[in-house]
Amino acid sequence: MHVFIDDYNLIRIESDKYIDNVYLLDEKLTFKEKIGINQYFISKKRIPLHLASKIYINNKEYNLKIGLVTIKPDFNLTYRYNGKLGSIYNKNATKFKVFSPVAKSIYLVINNKKYEMKYNKPIWEIEITNNLLNQKYYYLVNINGKFEKVIDPYAKAGNEDYSLVIDLNETYKSTNNFLNFPNKEEAIIYEGHIRDLTINLEVEDKGNFLGLTNYSKKLNMNVLKYIKDLGMTHLQLLPVQDFYEVDVLNKDKQYNWGYNPKQYFVLSSYYSFNPLDHYLKINEFKKLIDYAHSINLGITLDVVYNHVYRRDLFPYDKLVPGYFYRHDKNFKSTNSSLVGNDIETTNYMVRKFIVDNLIYLTKTFKIDGYRFDLMGLMDIKTMKEIETKLRKINPNILLYGEGWNIENELKHYKRSNMNNNKMFPYYGHFNDFYRNTIRGVQYSNELGFIAGNNNNLLNVFLSIEGSENIFNYFHQSINFVEVHDNYTLFDQLIINGIEKDKVYDYVDFANHLLAISKGIPFYHAGQEFYRTKDLINDSYNKPDNINGIKWNLGDHILKLKEILQLRKKYLNSNKDIYSFKILNNLIELTIINEKAKLILYIKNNYYENKIKNNLENIFKSKDYVKENDYIILTKPGIYVFKTKKRLVSK
Repeated sequence: MHVFIDDYNLIRIESDKYIDNVYLLDEKLTFKEKIGINQYFISKKRIPLHLASKIYINNKEYNLKIGLVTIKPDFNLTYRYNGKLGSIYNKNATKFKVFSPVAKSIYLVINNKKYEMKYNKPIWEIEITNNLLNQKYYYLVNINGKFEKVIDPYAKAGNEDYSLVIDLNETYKSTNNFLNFPNKEEAIIYEGHIRDLTINLEVEDKGNFLGLTNYSKKLNMNVLKYIKDLGMTHLQLLPVQDFYEVDVLNKDKQYNWGYNPKQYFVLSSYYSFNPLDHYLKINEFKKLIDYAHSINLGITLDVVYNHVYRRDLFPYDKLVPGYFYRHDKNFKSTNSSLVGNDIETTNYMVRKFIVDNLIYLTKTFKIDGYRFDLMGLMDIKTMKEIETKLRKINPNILLYGEGWNIENELKHYKRSNMNNNKMFPYYGHFNDFYRNTIRGVQYSNELGFIAGNNNNLLNVFLSIEGSENIFNYFHQSINFVEVHDNYTLFDQLIINGIEKDKVYDYVDFANHLLAISKGIPFYHAGQEFYRTKDLINDSYNKPDNINGIKWNLGDHILKLKEILQLRKKYLNSNKDIYSFKILNNLIELTIINEKAKLILYIKNNYYENKIKNNLENIFKSKDYVKENDYIILTKPGIYVFKTKKRLVSK
């Protein structure tokens, strides 16, 4: 016979036997109904969850287990806490606080010594008046009649076996503040994986955090300087929080992108020179960001709050079973993320956990922004609270994510997807309308505009002009043709049967088109030099020979640098006036603002076009031929000229 608490006054007994009487904490419960093998009994009083451990049925004692109570609305309304959680250290005493309204008892274990914690609704807490700096600890939590070892979900250091008391005041002191970046529309984002960026370079900290700051002969600079010199304003890093499916002591054994969350407040040792040194990885990451800020480059993090790797491994389910995860109307765990679970961001203490984590990362490491994985599975209220809290720390914080409209249990008006972008306008969204129009539809043979498809030029114009059919503000459109997942653009074009010589032209064309489009341009690391992953679509766990960047610098990068410089010098997406004219196999785009009048010829084919030579070329590189009074354009690309008469003298 199994007995569960299903609500604040509801007991469920799995049994076909006749039940004569049920007593809980000296109260005789009232029979409500029988459904299948489940018999339900009502308590007149609210059941004290931290005390109700035994129940008496037909005069026999049974363990009382936590059932559906933690995923009912009343639980979420009743059990809320706004203070600090985790270990709160000072040299004279350390406080430990953990949220678990359903635990019957919790012991703090430090160096094999147990301390009984006190319940102070809805948390368990204790203060130890010793200097516990660098001491290992964990909790023994009694739920459902047995004790389980649980690490602290708020721990700032530790591993899957223990948490560690640390003093952040003893870590590296940053000398540079957040990137001063008040205009989000001016952002240009470069996406990279810590290991990928240096694993094929001859640097001291290859594959690790500080490898990005090490000088490379191949680049004639370090990776961060290369990214800044290319014209980027921000580097977006794939997840750096602790994750599963890598061996941190044998890093060559397994590879992973990092979308398998293990501990949110702990950095991954996979990127540290010494994975066993808990302070070192904090210092290394701080130094990386501090250096980036010293060269005026922002750092944004890819964060994963829509799922965890496995709910049975994540400590929250051992503290409050079921509460951390989303369930359907039949109380079944959902799987909209397609990885086995969905985080219930609408629950008060789950939302607090996410916000607390982002506040910690922002304050501690001076992160300049966040990209939210599968943002459409999160709720808008959570996203707005994130914005409010983080903008108090950094008013210029950059926030954006995957706003896909994924079917899930949230009401449509609560979903943080692109359809609802007007309800949380501060956020940017990866624009699949732009991607599908310019690159082509994913997983199909339909080529996009860059490869000669002129079937829907209206969508091309809308994409270049900031997708005003979707967004109210240009910063909401994250324009991209390639990201870490799916095929690289180079590989997709090869798969589609494009000749390799043409593929190079089409990739260059796409890169340049991103640079002149309204919205925020987004580049995948290596996209600028035709990155390939050997035609592999989803390389999340493939080895370095697939994922590691093979640096292939050349003259083609100079044109991208020039066109990004042009964007910064001449284009202001808030004030630019774009007008399009269709010529023979050519689009003429005129951009007018207070700085200049630019004429851009956008060409997605290999036909010859002759343009009257009465314009001023503004690039050092000339990828066209002059013939008497004409300029001859012969291959796909963007050809940018300026009228010889400035609109406003400077």
